[in-house]
Amino acid sequence: MKEEITMINKNQTWTLTDKPPDKRAIGLKWVFKTKLNPDRLVNKLKARLVVKGYAQVEGVDFGETFAPVARIETIRLLLALVAEKGWTQISSLKQQFGKVFEMTDLGLMKYFLGMEIE
Repeated sequence: MKEEITMINKNQTWTLTDKPPDKRAIGLKWVFKTKLNPDRLVNKLKARLVVKGYAQVEGVDFGETFAPVARIETIRLLLALVAEKGWTQISSLKQQFGKVFEMTDLGLMKYFLGMEIE
């Protein structure tokens, strides 16, 4: 949990402000997840602080929501294209992302969204 709070502060994900007197606070909760390797051994333990968005009311607590989600068909198409073209050296893309985001290079992809990549 300390690591998550450190990253929230480092990435300036949120700013602590006073609650307006005419508004109600929305609760938070910690979500814990165990990330596994393909061999089912523990890779790492993760903790995320999330807002209880289900308690929000459109027009009262928020105006609009944007949550980009990739469909599994899109992921499969992208992986098929990568395999067909033989794309494996993406170091320049990793370097560009590394300038903006804190990242860990895990090497070649072996497991992604429940799919084993070979």
